[in-house]
Amino acid sequence: MKSPNKLPDWLSLNLDNAVVTLTRPSEVNGVKLDALVLRAPLVREVRAADRAAGDDDEQRELQLFASLAEAGIKDLEGLKVVDYRRLQAAYSHLVPHADYSRSLPAWLSVTTENAVVSLSRPSEINGVQVDKLTLRSPTVREVRAADRAAGGDDEQRELVLFAELASAAIADLEGLKVVDYNRLQAGYFRLEQDDGV
Repeated sequence: MKSPNKLPDWLSLNLDNAVVTLTRPSEVNGVKLDALVLRAPLVREVRAADRAAGDDDEQRELQLFASLAEAGIKDLEGLKVVDYRRLQAAYSHLVPHADYSRSLPAWLSVTTENAVVSLSRPSEINGVQVDKLTLRSPTVREVRAADRAAGGDDEQRELVLFAELASAAIADLEGLKVVDYNRLQAGYFRLEQDDGV
């Protein structure tokens, strides 16, 4: 019986990338490869793929994976489906979904005034390497100001608001790994809930 936390033999992970061994060599950028390396994405890379693909989720994923693997879209389209599924699985390990359950993860502490999020790796915020970010509890004024500044773009609204609450530049938040941005989202979710914290 396989342990639920054990990775498959074809996948190796670290904080910055996933190495996916293919079932058969495949041509990428004119070279036959036995494995593909998928970098952990930055928020700005995910947003760029969102903008480029519009409402086409498959194209968005292909563009993002091509960027992260430094491969052409046609190269990824030439993979066997089993190997593409491996890339999808690797991505899901690199960017686990945020936990919105009632129990707090070890990387998050919440009070009525703020959420302190421990990052998976140090990141540069306002010119300083930090391993934690604090989000203040938002006011209605701050939420409305972010709405006005974003001009109807929900992702931009969230970035503007998080930048204000963390006293950080938007560009610095866009430079976070997606797993850490997901942690900020989870922290914010906890701040706006009235669940007795």
